[in-house]
Amino acid sequence: MKNILSFPLNSLNILTLPSRIAKKIKYGRSLHKNHVVEDVFLVSYPKSGNTWLRFLIANAIKVHYNVEQDVNLFNILDIIPSIIGDGNLRPEGPFGRTDIPRIIKSHSAYNPYYYRVILLVRDPRDVMISYYYYLKDRKQIDDKLEISEFIRHTKYGINRWTEHTKSWYYNNYGGGGGQIIKIFRYEDFLKDTHLQLSSVMDCFGIKINEKLIDEAIALSSKEKMKDSEKKHLSTNIRNGKISFVRKGVASGGQELSDLDIEFIANSATDIARILGYDL
Repeated sequence: MKNILSFPLNSLNILTLPSRIAKKIKYGRSLHKNHVVEDVFLVSYPKSGNTWLRFLIANAIKVHYNVEQDVNLFNILDIIPSIIGDGNLRPEGPFGRTDIPRIIKSHSAYNPYYYRVILLVRDPRDVMISYYYYLKDRKQIDDKLEISEFIRHTKYGINRWTEHTKSWYYNNYGGGGGQIIKIFRYEDFLKDTHLQLSSVMDCFGIKINEKLIDEAIALSSKEKMKDSEKKHLSTNIRNGKISFVRKGVASGGQELSDLDIEFIANSATDIARILGYDL
């Protein structure tokens, strides 16, 4: 398979060569070395439901192909790995199958070399709440940091969500290089998981009957994910107070103050409304 990052020098305008090389290096850093155009990327901003989506997809594939292996928080990264920029991923798809493309999790902002993308978005108010508790649980932010400060944080806050989401949306609908980018909303999965999972599996060219879709959904329930967390996730990096698998509800940011909601709206209203969120 040809390396997609290569390009013939004779096809480039010499005046734009430096900027093209810089972009190649920038985007190439977030790719695994054996990247191919058939790879499918599950992209989201952190805490937008990517783990649940991976469970749903993995279990749908499991029941469709009658795979005996269980899906849990210990092996999900083996079935649907996360992106790595400095190494190779195994060449097979989920469960070692060669008839399914690799499915790869990523929190990356827009990358033109992600040719097939499933973008999962979520109400930014709920993203901020979930991300806040997640990072506190992982001790990646000061335990004394208030959620109001977190929302305004330059590295994790709402401005980063807005930049991330706009990067994918406007490149998708603004002529961004012939990619296939399918956008799904987390809230729609909550309302009709069956329909949304069927639509996602269509993106892989896999038609699953309704009974098996329901079985995959049952295997991916929040209760089963919480049980898996208790059995398989290490407590070494956690403070033990907060579960990785939280409520996963669509609250519209009920936990936030009016000032925090206003701050989020000031940053994210335009792109949020386009995606169907009325801030």
